[in-house]
Amino acid sequence: MVITASTKVKEMLEKYPELREELIKISPKFQKLNNKFIYNTVARWATVGDIARIGKISICELLHTLNSKIGMEKELMKIAPDCIKEEELKISKEKPDWLEDAREIIVEDVREREDFFFVEIMQRVKSLHRGEVLKIVNSFFPAPLVNLLKEEGYQIYIEEKGPEEYEVYVKWKKKDFENWLDRKEEFEVMDVRGWRKDPFSAIIKKAHDLPEGEGFKIIQYFVPRPLINMLEPMGFEVHIEKKGPLENHVYFFKKPQEKKKKKIEEGRIPLVIQSATPVVYPLIMRLLQSDRLMRKIKIEELKIWRETEKHLGWIVNKKADISFSAVAAVAKLFMKELDIKMKAIVLWDNFFMMTNNPEIRSFDDLKGKEIYLPLINTAPPYAVTLFILRQLGYDPGDFRFKFGHPFGRPDEIKDMLIKGKIEAGLLREPEASFAIFESRGKVREAFAYRDLWKKIFPEQGNLPNAGVVFKGEVLREYPSIVELFLEETLDAINWINAHREEAAAMSYELMGIPEEEVKLFLSRVHYDFKPSEEVIDEITNYINVLNREGYGGKPFGDLKDLFM
Repeated sequence: MVITASTKVKEMLEKYPELREELIKISPKFQKLNNKFIYNTVARWATVGDIARIGKISICELLHTLNSKIGMEKELMKIAPDCIKEEELKISKEKPDWLEDAREIIVEDVREREDFFFVEIMQRVKSLHRGEVLKIVNSFFPAPLVNLLKEEGYQIYIEEKGPEEYEVYVKWKKKDFENWLDRKEEFEVMDVRGWRKDPFSAIIKKAHDLPEGEGFKIIQYFVPRPLINMLEPMGFEVHIEKKGPLENHVYFFKKPQEKKKKKIEEGRIPLVIQSATPVVYPLIMRLLQSDRLMRKIKIEELKIWRETEKHLGWIVNKKADISFSAVAAVAKLFMKELDIKMKAIVLWDNFFMMTNNPEIRSFDDLKGKEIYLPLINTAPPYAVTLFILRQLGYDPGDFRFKFGHPFGRPDEIKDMLIKGKIEAGLLREPEASFAIFESRGKVREAFAYRDLWKKIFPEQGNLPNAGVVFKGEVLREYPSIVELFLEETLDAINWINAHREEAAAMSYELMGIPEEEVKLFLSRVHYDFKPSEEVIDEITNYINVLNREGYGGKPFGDLKDLFM
């Protein structure tokens, strides 16, 4: 075997082990080849040409010496009678974009180091985060390291500053995230147990800004299920560790997402549509029957969430093109500068005080009694309740409000009412109708917040509870589709209000409940539709009411841009 400049050192020494001592005689720097670890790493990627540069000796001299020792010098002369010229380093003169756009350049200057820094440099490279670049400054071209990095898939840029100064720039790369739990203790920690304000907004901002492939840890008294439900649709994986009765460590890891460009097929725009509530099942089923709409759009995905926070995760993650969403939640997201617009309000009768006690008919009958409310004491149901009580002359301190542990789910409140475990609970639709049906009338409506709201605001109608939200990109690129979708939504609402039994027959299978139960639900719910610009004052008033009673933490500010 003739040894050339491109021969790998390891391959050469495995065939001719006696050349190890010859190399050490040529240059003391090759003494490190006696180190088993160094040999197994450096020699694997280094060529004879590389070590000539490292040893600062002539490649021609080195090749003749090595081939002479193994009796192959004549063969070398046949291959290259003028000796072997050292290959020129291929150094690009144009800086790559990733170097110009680097968020941070970390410098490792190894020119004065005599130790073996190879492993340390590799560890440093592997610890790079998104936007970071490692700059290695060396007195010679570190060929083995560069070859290894290229083999590992790293992007490299090299600058030759002088005869004894090389700069090697290494770009971060996406890591193999299958075992992200192995590095979970490196995540930033948010211990929210002592926070006086609701940490939800701060956590969502952290999640939204976090680069893919990174994570963070929450320490909380309980397992924050709504938060988990919201972050999972945003592409997060979750790991929970219970450390004690009041200490839970919850790790969130943001998975890399494959970016897929939507393809327009046969002139139809692919859209992802979602809703935060099953109330809109009949509405969506009617929309699916619209020939005008279905000729223009292709529903890429349709999702109805029972957990509101999961659907919010899709909005934050820009996964949903059109959403039927709670007004208050969308306003909160809009204040975080999300690119969304609410173009219409879809109203229905919502928030009923339900009871299994025939004597309860008003708030007067609930004084001193436990009243179960959905979610937590900073959510809209509680805020609206406090406002109504104060406006009607009640003292909220006369009532005992209860929540689930740690969050009250409407389904749980419904089931407790049916089983007689509680006397009164506030339910939205469709859970209020389901409670009546499933209890065979033992659970009934004591009163509706709609009627109390109208007493306080006689000119404003029902609570503006939900709206149709569009991703900004959809509004800008397909304005005619947005207009068509809103027209068909209005037509669908008018049809449902006029054909409740047909609507029930059309949607009960999708809802997974008996047809008679859906008929009851639709008989109690009256849908309404209003363009947002026509009811800005009503929406703003509703948001201000929530804000005044502690929802949102701080004033929302001007929301007109959300609706225009």
